Amino acid sequence: MPQLLRWVLVPLMRAWSAAVTRDYDDIPRPRDTPQAHSPGTDSDRVLLFGSGPAVGWGVLSHNVALPGSLARALSTRTGRGTDVDVIPNPLVTIRTSQAELDGLGLWRYDAVVVSLGTTDAVTLLSALVWQRELSALLDRIRHESSLSTRIFVLGVQPIRSIAAFDSGLGSVAEKHARSLDEASAAICAGQERSCFVPMAATLASTPGRVRTAAQYVQWANLLADEMAPPLDAEYLGASRGTAEGRAEAWGAEPLSPDPRRAVARLGIIAADTEVRCDHIVALARSAYGTRSAALTLIDGDRLWDLVSVGFTPRVYSLAGSITALAVSGAGAFVVSDVLLDDRFTARPPRLGQEQTRFYAGFPIEADSGERIGVLCVFDSEPRGAAEVDPVLLREFALLIQADLGRRQE
Repeated sequence: MPQLLRWVLVPLMRAWSAAVTRDYDDIPRPRDTPQAHSPGTDSDRVLLFGSGPAVGWGVLSHNVALPGSLARALSTRTGRGTDVDVIPNPLVTIRTSQAELDGLGLWRYDAVVVSLGTTDAVTLLSALVWQRELSALLDRIRHESSLSTRIFVLGVQPIRSIAAFDSGLGSVAEKHARSLDEASAAICAGQERSCFVPMAATLASTPGRVRTAAQYVQWANLLADEMAPPLDAEYLGASRGTAEGRAEAWGAEPLSPDPRRAVARLGIIAADTEVRCDHIVALARSAYGTRSAALTLIDGDRLWDLVSVGFTPRVYSLAGSITALAVSGAGAFVVSDVLLDDRFTARPPRLGQEQTRFYAGFPIEADSGERIGVLCVFDSEPRGAAEVDPVLLREFALLIQADLGRRQE
């Protein structure tokens, strides 16, 4: 678009955008917990943030909006579980997007999905400003995330497929959106770990609402097709080092930063604390048919049994404990027979009053991402690995995480 024409149109487009968005208060959007997950082992962690498709306009739950649709679509392709956290903000623009990342702990995510550009396209933001701000945003994500985190930048959604913008001025915005997409594609092509995903799926305008559940499914499939291959590659690479990495972690501190502060924020390390998740631990014990189960939290260099079923709770050292191994990974940690495992021949663990032979644990995370403990079931009798359902153990762990998270509300 010629620069002079853009200057002339900018005031008109901004006034038009403000008038349209004032009517958005009556449009449905999710009000539930901004998370979604699909069952499975070795789950991929995804952060979705921004405006447009990330907000979930037109539906009442994130589970049927893009987060839930994406979780299911990814799991279908990878065979693993998927956890999606969403930070939705209908007012965010490329200029204000970095503030959305403050305090998120990007190191814990396998993928970050950026959904921006609708407002910037409608208000005819300069392509040069878009390039500068998007480059800075991607630089920050790479700097604060892990070396394996993949970044996916969504193209601007088709402007005229939004009923409120389906007009002549919408055509102007849609044309400008294509120029922003071209800039995004060029930036991602020149940066490692970044991928541009055009959102050019054919979407019919839906009068009276912005999106439908079926449209989120369509977008999720488009996005999952691009995300699954690199996530699979990272997972296979990590899997080859899992056994060695966990062996090195025997007796070491957990991998996630500062679990002590995360536990302190929960306010539950106290003798008179009311425990609301004890029924979940008891249910896990019953489901696996073990003699004992526990929710064990990290308190500095010690472990503390917040909930115990089948044995007397205690405080003991993190170093040399089976929990040090269980909390070092992101997935289920299962030992069929401790006495036959070379890692425990020198110091076989005793979690209850009897010698522990079978153990299955899943790490518990704080809302801020630190691994703060383990939900475990264990027994004095060994059992085959085929008898253990790690997917179910993960579901119990997620229930406990949700319960502990409510203590901070």
